[in-house]
Amino acid sequence: MLNQPNVSMVLTMDGDIRLFHSLLRSLVRQTASLADVQVVAVRSSEGAPFPAGLLRWSAILPCREFLLLDTPAEGSSGLANAGAARAEGRHLLFLMPGHRLLPNYLETCLTALENGADAAYSDRMLSDGRVLRRHNLPDFNPRVLQTGNPLGRAVLLKRALFEACGGLGPRTRFGFWELWIRAAQNGFTLARTRQPLLVASTPGQTPDVSGRHEALVVVRNHAFFPDLVLRWALALLRGESWALPMGPGRTPNERQVRLLLENAALRRETQPVRPAAESLPWDRFLPEQSASA
Repeated sequence: MLNQPNVSMVLTMDGDIRLFHSLLRSLVRQTASLADVQVVAVRSSEGAPFPAGLLRWSAILPCREFLLLDTPAEGSSGLANAGAARAEGRHLLFLMPGHRLLPNYLETCLTALENGADAAYSDRMLSDGRVLRRHNLPDFNPRVLQTGNPLGRAVLLKRALFEACGGLGPRTRFGFWELWIRAAQNGFTLARTRQPLLVASTPGQTPDVSGRHEALVVVRNHAFFPDLVLRWALALLRGESWALPMGPGRTPNERQVRLLLENAALRRETQPVRPAAESLPWDRFLPEQSASA
């Protein structure tokens, strides 16, 4: 594609849309040239309309292009896929209201890609109201994805990675987690920058804690997870009492599954043994006042 943007920022309007001002304001402080950046803001046609302030930002920011995209798709993965299909950049960055880029984010992550990585992410600052705290992410190792998705969605990646992994699964709550799993399985490299260059708001809603969605991630990507963890996922989906959820966005490791199984066995051993029916007195079914002496 001639004159292709270097970066397409896909802004999915699936969070608290009141927070988009701080995100777009943070783009002004990027040292990388915004003339090579395309912004694609995506919303569901069934959801809330775009805030009027987005139109003002499209005139303020010196970006190559600022698109407002309506789509019938819903959910985080559906909106991100629709935005990526319309984006034209060589690299993709998925953001949502509540994210904020600190100075040098784009320049630092683009340098990591130029040095051979297929995707790059940085440490974070977590924002809870007016309180900021540093959150260091782990160096990338596929094993870190076997218990959760510490990377989130704000990872600058090459379009080739996104397309080779088939984009985001449309029928999952954890599309980005599964994307990084597929990237690891296909041999792509993700590089960590040990600087907090991204601010993310802590989630305000209580997510589903049933563990069903986490178990489905394991089942759909069973070759990536240890056999014991797959056993846990199948048991949880079947409703077996020993297979307890680990918490939102978390799956157990092998040691935790063994502990769950051991605890279940211990509970069975310590349960009182009920007497056989034939050993019970014959008058147990009579009203109390007429029971035999």
